[in-house]
Amino acid sequence: MFANFAIDLFVTAATFGNLIGYNYFLRIAPGSNLITAMVAAFQSGRDIWREKYIKDLASYLLTLPVPRRVFAISRIAGGVARSVIATIPGTLVIAYLYGILLSPRLIEAFVIVGLFSLGIVGLSMAVSAFASSIEVFATVRSAIQLYLSFLSTIFYDVTLFPSIVQPIVQTNPMTWAIQAFRALGAQGSALYPISILVAPSLAFALLGAVCYLWYARL
Repeated sequence: MFANFAIDLFVTAATFGNLIGYNYFLRIAPGSNLITAMVAAFQSGRDIWREKYIKDLASYLLTLPVPRRVFAISRIAGGVARSVIATIPGTLVIAYLYGILLSPRLIEAFVIVGLFSLGIVGLSMAVSAFASSIEVFATVRSAIQLYLSFLSTIFYDVTLFPSIVQPIVQTNPMTWAIQAFRALGAQGSALYPISILVAPSLAFALLGAVCYLWYARL
């Protein structure tokens, strides 16, 4: 995953930066890292989908040593932890580029990644609960990734999108996660974009937990 991040950042961004004449390198860096987080987060849903083919799964779930809701929440927390760990190298690279590597703001960067991943893990769990095949899961996952990646401000400002599309871009969780990251680089306050990101992330996480409890009949 870090190799993919490095390719996006050091090849794609550096090339476009030379073509368009401004520092596209720093602009695309948060988006590349959040794409890595998104890919890692969707692995949680894939793991849950694979459980459908494990024999005696019901017996396993009925012998859990923890309450069922706690178990569902732990699946979400585990997915978030996986995403944060997978993006540690990328987050540190961005922190170095933004000059906050030795600053307390580095903690904010990891909070942004974790909060964004929270929502994506919830979405992936919800999709996995209803996907009838791995092909269906992969198709829905690709559609969500397409929306998060290309209908956000990873590559362009919201003003460059057609007016009919701008409301979709402005409500994209990826847009607010990127805005929060860029605020760190500009030495501004990331509190406002982070506060906007909280609502969809918690909503998607709740959706994922409910769908997982329903699917597992917990």
